[in-house]
Amino acid sequence: MKRILSAVLVILILFSLTACQDNSGNADIEAMKLQMQLMQQQLDEAKQAGYEPSAPADTQAPVPEPAAPSEEENGDLILALHSTIDGDTMLIVDGAMELTATATVPAGMAVDYWELNGAPYYEDMEDTFTFTAQGNTVVDARLRPEHKVTSINAEMQFLDKKGEPKGEKFTEFVFEEDYENTVTHETQPGDWITVYVKAVVPKGYAVDYWLINDVPYYYNRTVTSFTVHDLNETTVYEVVLKKENAPSSTPKPTSKPMQQPIYVPEPTQEPVQTPAPITYYNVSCDGCVFSGGGYSDAASGSVPAGTRITVTTTYPSYYTVYWVGSHSTPYKESAERSFTYTVNADCNFACYAIIN
Repeated sequence: MKRILSAVLVILILFSLTACQDNSGNADIEAMKLQMQLMQQQLDEAKQAGYEPSAPADTQAPVPEPAAPSEEENGDLILALHSTIDGDTMLIVDGAMELTATATVPAGMAVDYWELNGAPYYEDMEDTFTFTAQGNTVVDARLRPEHKVTSINAEMQFLDKKGEPKGEKFTEFVFEEDYENTVTHETQPGDWITVYVKAVVPKGYAVDYWLINDVPYYYNRTVTSFTVHDLNETTVYEVVLKKENAPSSTPKPTSKPMQQPIYVPEPTQEPVQTPAPITYYNVSCDGCVFSGGGYSDAASGSVPAGTRITVTTTYPSYYTVYWVGSHSTPYKESAERSFTYTVNADCNFACYAIIN
């Protein structure tokens, strides 16, 4: 934390020196003020997340506190968040310079996208990012949980070429990078996976309901397996069990209190448990497609409430896109070519574009 505070001190001193050297450039000074505010905001976010700049990769010795630059030490300050540049998290350069930042990725995480002075870059989601530093610059590796599918009280399998589950069973699989389908031995692209999920039900128990990313789904009690096609996000499938003859835990409305007790004879057979209805919402796209909730690159469809979908523009990368609808303010220019959205109502997404 002391290093972050020192970094902020260096930024403020650099700003003061630059302002004093050119009193006539009021417009440049105002622009720098805005840039410094952005850098301060990103540093505040880093501090709240418990981030501390890392030590250089080639030494285990403590790194001395960064000293304020002297009058002869003119240059631009480069800060690397969740990343390093040649092992450093802060450096000073003289003029425009091409640099490469390397993400610091903890276990279980992956690079979602990069930010350069607050502007997102979605086309380069590797662990390294090459950029040109012009003036004081903040480069930030924005992280997300790695793509992983997990099952609890259930097992998964890959499908053969006929779509049948075969081969070794597993309960966890990371599909961040390209991988081999252990049944067909074909190479599958990372970020997508198709798996067969089957509940493991001990004797004397039955499936009560499923939890998908902690969202309960009350299917028919006989539904003990299903196939998930083209999954593209971190997902946990959990089976909640109950005693075989126990009543379902499906929520039911509370009945009104009765004045006198009424005798109800015991049923001669087990009552049929009616699953709670699943609420579905309509999703439609114009100039884009969505994936998730059982869909892949679809223009429209109905998905269960709480489903997290990924919306992607269909325009080529040399277009500047504008999103309207459920995601953002109408006709707001955005660098996002793809984003995720949790569906809790009917929603429409429209993407417009102009050529760069």
